[in-house]
Amino acid sequence: MRGDIIKGLHHVTLVTGNYRVNSAFYVDVLGLRRVKLSVNQDDVYHRHAFYANPEATVGSTITFFEWPQLPSGRPGLGSPHHVAYRIKSVDLLRPWFWWLRSRGVPVSGPFERFYGFSIYVRDPDGALIEIVAPKEDVTYDYVKELMDSRIEVGYITEEMKLMTFDHVKVLGIDAELVSRFYEKFLGISRWERAADVSGREYLVASDDERNAYLHYLITPDVDYGLVGKGSIHHVAFAVDDDVDQRSIMRRLNSVYLPNSGVVDRFWFKSLYFRDPNGNLLEVATVGPGYAVDEPPEQLGTKLVLPPWLEPRREEIEAALANLDSINPNKWPPNYPIMPDEPEE
Repeated sequence: MRGDIIKGLHHVTLVTGNYRVNSAFYVDVLGLRRVKLSVNQDDVYHRHAFYANPEATVGSTITFFEWPQLPSGRPGLGSPHHVAYRIKSVDLLRPWFWWLRSRGVPVSGPFERFYGFSIYVRDPDGALIEIVAPKEDVTYDYVKELMDSRIEVGYITEEMKLMTFDHVKVLGIDAELVSRFYEKFLGISRWERAADVSGREYLVASDDERNAYLHYLITPDVDYGLVGKGSIHHVAFAVDDDVDQRSIMRRLNSVYLPNSGVVDRFWFKSLYFRDPNGNLLEVATVGPGYAVDEPPEQLGTKLVLPPWLEPRREEIEAALANLDSINPNKWPPNYPIMPDEPEE
C-alpha cells in the first residue's frame, strides 16, 4: 500500500437537533455554502445536510445528521473532540472574533497552539469549532492586543472565508497503538509528536504537503464519550478512487477487522470501521462529487435523493414535514456556555 493513499480529510459528520437552526448558523454565521441537502441513507426520515467552502472542495465539508431525539453528546473515546477550520492569516482572527461577537456567538480566545493561533466557538447544539490562523512571526501578546481592539464587521468578506479543515482532534490512549493502526490499515506513515504550551501530548498525521490534518490528543485516563447532539459522529478520509478504497478494505479483512464493506452513497463510495479507541472512521472516494446530480451553481438549494430513494420522495418529504412540525426552530438560539479553555 502506498504511503500517500489517504489524501487528508474528505468530510467530518456531526449531529444536530434542528436542521433549520443548524443551516442558519453554518451558512449565515460561519459563511459556509450548503452544497447538498439530502437524507441519512440509513435512516431516511431524517435529513443529512452538507456545508463546504464556495468551491465545495474535498476537505472542507462538514455534514450533519438531524436527530432531535438524541441527548447531547460529550467528547471521549469513540466521540472525537472537535473540528478546526483554517483561515489565511493571523490578522483575520480579529474580524472573525468581532463578527461572531456581533452575532451573539460566545467566542473564546485567542490561544497559542503548536500549530497556530486560534479562537473557538460552539454551534447551537454545542459542537466545538476552532478557527485556526497559521503560526507567523508574531507573539501571542501581539495577537491578543490585536483582537482586544474592537472593530465593526458587517459581513464575512471574501478574504475571511473559511478555507478548508485545518484538522480534526480525536482522543486516544496509546500513541504507539494509534500510529501502528493507521499505518498498517490506511498507509498513514507521516506521524509526529507535539506538545502544547499546557504540556498536552499530541500525535499528528500529515499529508504529502506536510499539512497536519489529524491530531490525536493522547490522554491515558480519558473516559468513553457519547455521540449525540453537538458531537462528531464520524471522521471521513479521502482516497482517489475505489481501487485505493478496496485495498484498505482488504487490509481490514485480512485480520477480520469488522467493517461495512463498500457502500455506494451516490456522491462518493464509503467504507466504515472503528479505530482501536472506538472512533468511527470512513474512507470515502473523491468522486463522483456533489455536482453529479445538481448544477454547481444550484448545489444545496433543494432536497435531493439518490436514485434508489427517489420513488419514496413523497413518503420521505411527508416524514420530514412532520419532523419539522414537532421540532420547532428557534433563532437566535441559546448558545451553550463557552469555557475559558475549550480543550480542558
